[in-house]
Amino acid sequence: MLVRAEPSDAPRIVEEINKAAVFYIASFDALAAIEVAAMTRTAISRGDKKSGSQETWAKVKYDRQIVAIARVAQASVIYSDDRGIRALAKGAEISVVGIADLPLPPKIAQPE
Repeated sequence: MLVRAEPSDAPRIVEEINKAAVFYIASFDALAAIEVAAMTRTAISRGDKKSGSQETWAKVKYDRQIVAIARVAQASVIYSDDRGIRALAKGAEISVVGIADLPLPPKIAQPE
């Protein structure tokens, strides 16, 4: 979200996210690092450190960090359109919902 926002809007957006009870901003901490290591070790032991991804190794590592943070935080869903996140989350038994899968707000769904 912040990537597409105007730089001047970023502080306000972060503040709104922090105030909303439905969001939790989790950090990449020691537990998440251990989870990434376990995910990577499993992938290497299966003979494919990138878990079938065609993305760069850097991208795979970054995606694993996101999924590891979600696992440690016991998230049940990740909202993303990223194929790499989707594939890794599936392996971690975390649902992924894409933007197109989100329901429209009632006002937009029911034109006048």
